[in-house]
Amino acid sequence: MSIKDFGFKLKSAREQKRMSQRGLGLALGLSDKTISSYESTRSFPNLEVLVKISEILDKPVEYFVSSSKRVQLEEHIKRVESKQDEIINDIKSIYNILKEEE
Repeated sequence: MSIKDFGFKLKSAREQKRMSQRGLGLALGLSDKTISSYESTRSFPNLEVLVKISEILDKPVEYFVSSSKRVQLEEHIKRVESKQDEIINDIKSIYNILKEEE
């Protein structure tokens, strides 16, 4: 795994949680500039910080450090499934609104 992969995965996981760099930094006791440096691959967190990141962002440490295609695919599948649930709920809401108008 390259540090570039880590930066991309960190940003992706943070955005999935709808957290800002500042929010993640506050949760970790770090500055938003430090989070930015991780995401832009200017630096890499130590193991203790990496474990805290994985806990806060609900990702296994392996997600951030593995280049395994299986791990990557599982993550994409989870993201698609969560979006699928949102879409189904939106369709149900639209259906109920239209049904009320009848």
